[in-house]
Formats: sequence, C-alpha cells, structure tokens
Amino acid sequence: MESLIGVKLGCLFALLALTLVCGLSPICSKWFKIDAATGRHRRVLSLLGCTSAGVFLGAGLMHMTAEALEGIESEIQKFVGQNKNQGKFF
Repeated sequence: MESLIGVKLGCLFALLALTLVCGLSPICSKWFKIDAATGRHRRVLSLLGCTSAGVFLGAGLMHMTAEALEGIESEIQKFVGQNKNQGKFF
C-alpha cells in the first residue's frame, strides 16, 4: 500500500512538472510574442488562444455535469422510492 501512495505522488509531481514545462516554454520563444505578431502569425496565435479557452471551458463543464447528474440521480431515486411506498407511479 505504501508503494502505491509513492507511485501516485510521483505521478502527481511528474504531471505538475510536465505541465509547467509545456505551459511556460512558449514564453521563451520569440515566435509567441504578441507584440511582433502580424497577419497570419496573429491569426495562428488567436486560434491557439481560442482552442485553449475551449479546452478549459469543456473541462469545467464536464466536471459540473458529472456532479449535476449525480445529484439528479439521487433525487430521482428518492422520488421513485416515495411513489412506490404510496402506490403511485408517474
């Protein structure tokens, strides 16, 4: 059990390091500086920004949907249980 916790912590730190390296590496590149962007270069940077915004929005909505469905499912079970006890159906 101890080794499993160690593996999980190692994966957590590796994921953090990989995210930081990949997320911060464009800062070092001159190509990604928005001040120097013109024409097609600016469109590509805009497309990358919109794509990343969509990824974050999608991830947030997926997390909220899972919690909402869990709450709805428990309420439906309560409703069905109450109607069974009273002999009523929808």
